[in-house]
Amino acid sequence: MKPVFVNGVSRNGGEPALIECIRDILLKSSDNFSWLEKGDTVLLKPALNSPDPYPATTHPLAIEVTSRLLAEHGAKVVIGDQSGIEHVLHHPAGVIHGSSRSNYIRSGMGLKDDTRFMSFEDGEWDTGFYHYRSANTPSWPYGFFITEWARKADHIISLPRLSTHSQAGATLGFKVMVGMLREDSRMEFHANGPYNNFIRNAAKGSTLSAKDDGSGTFFEKIVEISDAIRNKLRLTMIVATKAQATFGPDRFGIRFGPFGLGRAYVMDPEPGLVFASADQVAAEAYALAIIRDLKRAVPFIPRIMERIFLFQNTNVGDLPTMPVRIHPFIRHGIAISLGEMPEKIEYANVPYAVQDRINACLY
Repeated sequence: MKPVFVNGVSRNGGEPALIECIRDILLKSSDNFSWLEKGDTVLLKPALNSPDPYPATTHPLAIEVTSRLLAEHGAKVVIGDQSGIEHVLHHPAGVIHGSSRSNYIRSGMGLKDDTRFMSFEDGEWDTGFYHYRSANTPSWPYGFFITEWARKADHIISLPRLSTHSQAGATLGFKVMVGMLREDSRMEFHANGPYNNFIRNAAKGSTLSAKDDGSGTFFEKIVEISDAIRNKLRLTMIVATKAQATFGPDRFGIRFGPFGLGRAYVMDPEPGLVFASADQVAAEAYALAIIRDLKRAVPFIPRIMERIFLFQNTNVGDLPTMPVRIHPFIRHGIAISLGEMPEKIEYANVPYAVQDRINACLY
């Protein structure tokens, strides 16, 4: 049994309180990095779909504090990701447009230091990614291509943000792993999901294409990416001092320069929460419970706007009422033995009323 550790942090405590909270959660959830040996390479996988700031992307302090603490324990830290197709487009001839490094800096994660960041699209199409397939990836009949960093790293720490998602309903620890895929594999799983026409439009000008195979395995494909890293993923940690509770993953659903339609409604939980677990499914389940709790408090106008724009997508419509245990991320994660529902949640500085509310959404 791998607990979910949850710390509350008041917004009145400012940055020092949040830094201390993140350090405490990291040490507890990793058993003081008991798995780390001096000189090991640790890959930090943030949520960097776009250049938008937190909470559309990972909290900068999640990156900064985790990197610093790992370095203090003797690790070589690499931060890596590839932004979404609409922001970075990579195909066999190279990168057509966009830069994950630029997005990393603009999001706020790399303002102080971007020297540890690795853009996965900077790897060559054939040598920067490798083919993966196993008995636990049946939804990918021909397998998928994933960054070589999944093999080169000794350990991986996942640092998602807490956000809803206009296609998948939520973007948390499983969905964040999409950024490790090569672009053709990203196109392939999107073809099974809603609003794939937006993805096809974003890929115009490239040689990439994808056709819905009719399998209906959008969620399963997402979950099965984690099979490639199951032996290296040490923990999932989310800083949830803010959360996007409608639309997502970016600040806007559809962009027109700096503006757009479908603006994500941002909420500020009180207290803010930092939580982590070495069990990927347990962390995902707890995050889904928080999303369910927050969506109940979304004001009328942003709630109606989301319903109007995304009325056809049951992944979004069913999220507030669907029991966490039967959510496809959780159900399939358990089915392929990536983890279990949380059996133990260790709270610190979280009022009992908040604990009870989230636990009720979880179970």
